Amino acid sequence: MEKDETIREHYALSLKYLAAAQGNLTQGLYEPALANGIHALELGIKALLHSKLAEPLKTHNVGGLLGRHFREELGTVICRMANRILISYNLPRYPGVAAPHPDDVKVELEFIADLVENRIRELITPVIGD
Repeated sequence: MEKDETIREHYALSLKYLAAAQGNLTQGLYEPALANGIHALELGIKALLHSKLAEPLKTHNVGGLLGRHFREELGTVICRMANRILISYNLPRYPGVAAPHPDDVKVELEFIADLVENRIRELITPVIGD
């Protein structure tokens, strides 16, 4: 698959998971909202990383790579927050783990939406177009 196509496909799928997360949130389905949001974040970051890296990614652990390659463009606070959210990936997916607080889910989804829809989009616009 061509590199630009990979970037576009990862980004487009990121937007679909983000839409699902936002729909889950409006329905009060906090665990699925957070799980879908985290997946949207991972896919958006992968699209961004593909724009800079020569080799395809073979990992789901993209938080450290985000900071390593985009700290200057995004800032330390954003890179750390993204990494913290990504680390919590399994928390909303399994029973027996404390349910996330609705306010926390809303804050994290707002962060994810801003990062994916605005900051990542701006950085990959040369590849995906407007």
